[in-house]
Amino acid sequence: MPESRCLQGIWSSPWIFIFAASGSAVGLGNIWKFPYMLGQNGGGAFLFVYCLCLLLVGLPVLMAEVALGRTVRSNPIDTVNDLSERRIVHSAWVFVPWLAGVTGFLILTFYSVIAGWSLAYLDRAVSGDFKGITQVGATNMFDTLLATPTEMLLWHSVFMALVVLTVGQSVTRGLSAVVRVLLPVLVVTLLLLAFYSMTIGNMKEALSFMFRWSWQDITFEVVLSAVGLALFSLSVGMGAMFAYGAYMSKRMSIARACSIVVGVDLLVAILAGLVIFPLVFSFNIDVEAGPSLTFVSLPIIFGGLLGGQFFAGVFFLLLVVAALTSAISMLELFVAWLHEKFYIARLKAALFMGIAVWFVGIAVLLSFNHWDSKIVFGLNFFELLDEVTSLILLPVGAILLSVLVAWFIPHSMLQNEMITKQANHFQWWYKALKYISIPAMIVITLAGWIGV
Repeated sequence: MPESRCLQGIWSSPWIFIFAASGSAVGLGNIWKFPYMLGQNGGGAFLFVYCLCLLLVGLPVLMAEVALGRTVRSNPIDTVNDLSERRIVHSAWVFVPWLAGVTGFLILTFYSVIAGWSLAYLDRAVSGDFKGITQVGATNMFDTLLATPTEMLLWHSVFMALVVLTVGQSVTRGLSAVVRVLLPVLVVTLLLLAFYSMTIGNMKEALSFMFRWSWQDITFEVVLSAVGLALFSLSVGMGAMFAYGAYMSKRMSIARACSIVVGVDLLVAILAGLVIFPLVFSFNIDVEAGPSLTFVSLPIIFGGLLGGQFFAGVFFLLLVVAALTSAISMLELFVAWLHEKFYIARLKAALFMGIAVWFVGIAVLLSFNHWDSKIVFGLNFFELLDEVTSLILLPVGAILLSVLVAWFIPHSMLQNEMITKQANHFQWWYKALKYISIPAMIVITLAGWIGV
């Protein structure tokens, strides 16, 4: 008997799902955020804890989200509605996919603006603006971009147009067609850039910084940062993997596919570090530069390298590609829901949601200049969105979704979803989700709220 098909379509092969899910996971969090967080949290100790968080928290939660998406073969909202109508779960759980969708929507509003910075810097790299640039010049370049809302609006608009055009196509013609090309290109190009960076940069010091650590380097703040980044980089808690799971064939092993996704996510993060840190140490740049590491420090480095214009262009192009593969998954939940619930064409649904994101994004980019006033708790609009999504919505969504799967979805239903073909692997996942992932997320989230 043929398997039921989702209205959106089914991934044509296990590798297309892996490419799509990896593309959702691989984004600015890996190439922009991971290196500067590694620099701010002591290097090797943070990487070690981050790996543990991916294995013990990220992977079980990712598998739970994909499994729940595949149970009904519909968008996340209608999936939980269906389970409620069948009296498997209480109707109140419909709040969870709505929360996930809103979280992804809000993250995309400022994610698009930051991705627009990458487009702006790609333009500057190709134009040769980095050649011979100094610390003062690089700082002024970034400050000038932030102070120019018209330019940020241009690149924000271009990026959202790319997202809408991709999501507006069918699953087979849009999402899968893009990720099957862009993700392998991104990984291969990062490998080449890492080889180049280690060849001309200070490879010895970079490897020591990234991979050497001691137990006293592991603090609660390091753990808190690692768990948060693991959830953000895997796109869990925002409905993306929930939606992608609905397009997954019943013949695919969720455990195997999700393990590969986590592996690719970690590989890209490490490669990004191997691209950046040999050059950082070679040019004596402060590794604790923070978010400005990419947009201030790297232009100085590329500006002083032979062939720096080319390599700068390649790097910022990769940043744009990574941002695009993640952004399309953030829009997918509501686009799929509008398409299935109200039979609105995907392109029209994507355009509607994209315009909404674009409008909120205008307020975000203005918060860096004209509207840089503190709204509440001493935060401007961008800072407020960032804090609310990263500290509240994202972890709460991931916790609630995990609790729904671990404690309320029948054990037999999860086994039927072929989480894994090995019974002992299924039990490992199920117990890890219940007794490690969920408690860890609760403790870390509460600790973050009270400022421990």
